[in-house]
Amino acid sequence: MIGRIAPIGFAEDDGIKINLYGRSGTGKTTLWATFPAPILALVCSGGENPGELRSVDTPENRKRIRQVVIKSTDELREILKYQELERPYRTLVLDHATGLQDLVIMEHLGLSERPLALYKKAGQNESWSLVSRQGYGQIAIEMKELFRAMLNLKGNMVLVAQEREFNNDSEDSMVLPYVGSALTPSVTGWLNPACDYICQTYIRRRTTEKIVKVAGKKIKRQAIVKKKVDYCLRTAPDPTFTTKFRLPKGTELPECIVDPTYDKIMGLIKGGIQE
Repeated sequence: MIGRIAPIGFAEDDGIKINLYGRSGTGKTTLWATFPAPILALVCSGGENPGELRSVDTPENRKRIRQVVIKSTDELREILKYQELERPYRTLVLDHATGLQDLVIMEHLGLSERPLALYKKAGQNESWSLVSRQGYGQIAIEMKELFRAMLNLKGNMVLVAQEREFNNDSEDSMVLPYVGSALTPSVTGWLNPACDYICQTYIRRRTTEKIVKVAGKKIKRQAIVKKKVDYCLRTAPDPTFTTKFRLPKGTELPECIVDPTYDKIMGLIKGGIQE
């Protein structure tokens, strides 16, 4: 045990472990496709044909990215073990974690496919109606074990998830609703501290600065650019949207990165905005 004592430091091949969440169509796939290649996309969205990858289907990306549709948790474990031993990929992407949770639930219920009839509405979210409280506990344990295996791998690990609003179920009025990855509260509560970086993808209207005259004086105003939007990655701390960037104290983060890429993320990690 004494021999394991060492100075603080991280090897370059450790990579970054990042959780990307956001609504569909906000740029999650486009972002992870900029990570170092070769990339293996572990597609877990419930379908045979991974339509999510159409947005990055270019001649260049066909050389950089490989994909595999995950049909069982045993298949996922096999791939993770292969990556651990051989390390053929610099970046692994789970696309998406919400689909993996559905797969774990299906296996728990002994189902071969996801039956929409078993869903029931719970506010703005959907949950499985035939899973007992004890069953959800077992599912959470398996999800945590799978995530731990992914996060322990060398190289970059990108966990993609859909977006969910978590309401305050306690009597503490100071605890406000928040938005994070669309997983069960137990799994999300474990995953958030386990990841080094948590970011939300979103779209905002593009604006431009214009000089206008008001009462004879020139002032600056923001004007909306019609039919133009910016694809953004939320990075700074926010009271509503879950974000996390492990950086030294005194490093300021911008509210967001516009047109985010791996290089821009690494620029913040290595430099940030110093006070």
